[in-house]
Amino acid sequence: MLLKKLIKNKYIWTFVTYLFIMTILPIGIQLLLDLFGVGTTKSISFGDYQISTAMLSVILNFLILFIILGFIIFLYFKTSLFQWRKPNVKGKDFLYAIFVFFGGKFITVIVMVIIALLFGLNMEEAPQNQQAVEVLIHTSYITIIQVTILAPIIEEFFFRKVIIGHVFSKYKYVGLIFSSLLFGGMHMMAGFSLTGMILYSGLGFFLGLVYIRTNRIETSIIAHGFNNLVSYLLVLLIR
Repeated sequence: MLLKKLIKNKYIWTFVTYLFIMTILPIGIQLLLDLFGVGTTKSISFGDYQISTAMLSVILNFLILFIILGFIIFLYFKTSLFQWRKPNVKGKDFLYAIFVFFGGKFITVIVMVIIALLFGLNMEEAPQNQQAVEVLIHTSYITIIQVTILAPIIEEFFFRKVIIGHVFSKYKYVGLIFSSLLFGGMHMMAGFSLTGMILYSGLGFFLGLVYIRTNRIETSIIAHGFNNLVSYLLVLLIR
């Protein structure tokens, strides 16, 4: 009975579609580029024009994010799954943003210290996803749009609104744990690391708390965007 309900849950399939676009579609595009000889380790030639592989990654990431954004727009205006309302931004949202930033960092440090003390694990190495993002940031400043606007809107819609707000609408705190771990796992696509899993799951946890507390996705989007903006600026300043 439970399995049947899960299969019929349209919000689960909405999230599955998002996962498909995020994971399978990039592979398909890359295979297509490889088929036409595009995607070497040095550069890709289009006549006299050269584009670096890193810049190609920036372009492909933008393409995927805009496809997902189009999917969200389709869900709002062409289906009955979500009801559009005028965005409601409040002054307290920026206080929540500060709470998420420092709260996420605090819980990450505490958990990593505990794990290091109990298991003697080395937690210093930066997550591979973080390293990949830093490369893209230094490739083009246009990535600030991706990091601070597109990613927060898309990820908050699917991980908080869809998972917590709809799939686990009756058990929001169960959804909070599930979405936080799933959020952390999705950021391990570049390579798994315990540090990264704790870092991103901790951020997802605080973003989920804010979403549950306010019941407004605008709040978690602002908090997510603020967190990414500070991280973006730190990457530019430090390296």
